[in-house]
Amino acid sequence: MSQVYKIVKWEFINRVKTKLFLITTFALPFFMGGIMYLPSVLMDLEPEDKSKIGLIYKSDIVSLINRFKNQCDKILVTQEGDPQFIFKDLVSEQEALKDILDKRIDGYLVIPNSILDTGRVKYFSQSLSNIKIYNNLRRTLNQLVIEQRMLNQKIDISIVGQLSRKIEFETYELDELGEATEGNELSSFLIPYLFLMILFMTVFMSGQLLLRSVMEERTSRTIEILLSSVTPDQIMRGKILGLGALGLVQMIFYLFIGLTIMHFKELASVEIIQIPMFLIFFITGYLFYASIFAVMGTFFTSEQEAQQSSGLISLIAIIPMVFASYFITNPGSTFTILSTYIPPLTPFMMIIRLGTDSVELNEIVFTTILMIVSCWFMLKLSGKIFRTAILLYGKKITLKEIITWVRV
Repeated sequence: MSQVYKIVKWEFINRVKTKLFLITTFALPFFMGGIMYLPSVLMDLEPEDKSKIGLIYKSDIVSLINRFKNQCDKILVTQEGDPQFIFKDLVSEQEALKDILDKRIDGYLVIPNSILDTGRVKYFSQSLSNIKIYNNLRRTLNQLVIEQRMLNQKIDISIVGQLSRKIEFETYELDELGEATEGNELSSFLIPYLFLMILFMTVFMSGQLLLRSVMEERTSRTIEILLSSVTPDQIMRGKILGLGALGLVQMIFYLFIGLTIMHFKELASVEIIQIPMFLIFFITGYLFYASIFAVMGTFFTSEQEAQQSSGLISLIAIIPMVFASYFITNPGSTFTILSTYIPPLTPFMMIIRLGTDSVELNEIVFTTILMIVSCWFMLKLSGKIFRTAILLYGKKITLKEIITWVRV
């Protein structure tokens, strides 16, 4: 046991000082947060430039068009406070097309006389990439058309506004004693997604380090020196536990940052009682995948080959990430529940379901036992392969050979 502890200590101390660990631990969360948060901030910014829009319409709806122009000038502005849109009245689509090709306008609207009946308007531009332009135009024109329909029916717009006022929908969560507390809808989505992201990042960053560590020591023949004083099983256990401790440090830091941001932004909160259950599936999830990565490090001498093969493992674990929105919003569906009992997916699925409070105690117990048995099986299986493959050099390992080693 002392030999395993020495390997754990060496792996942890050696890796914790590396630039890669420091960057991924302290810079990556802020970088990921910036990637997720910055686009929404930029989308909410007012535009810098004005847009020239052509209008094609008949004189029958001139009053509606004038109100449309005035409304756009009042509510749609640039960062400097000027009207966002400069409108140009055009006679025909041929004239509008010529103006677009000559860069005199950015786009044009064709507004028919039947707009109050059909509600159909056409917008043309050489590029539709700027969604905010035609969304702003559509939203403003839509509101004015609705108001005009009310006026034509001699309905008082102010009364309609009062009658169509939205209801206040308050949500409450009930505990096992039937006591109600004010609910937070975002918690049901953000908390499980946060834990899911942290588990995925921790498992695969630590897993990649483990794979690379085994592969480097094997190709440099350092492993032969280690085997003179420790057994292959001790090496594998030491590396898994050492890099697992490293991953745990990262996980705690990521979790602290994520929950702190959510607390100060008042987005969501996590219950203390959930933390131990999350940790169970963090640890078992890591051990399950770490045993796979440790063995994969003995199969390859080229990092490129190793990355390609580890990518296949990532594809399996990324399934909960891809379907996360479905699993979070449908925690009780048959697909979600069945996915919970597939060991490679179980840690991710249980974290999702724990975050949505949709899992019973017996399910927690059963999946915990399932993961403990799965981890024991994978560590046992990986140990057999690791012992044999660790000293094989210069040959491709085949599936048939792996099966033979497992049977021994």
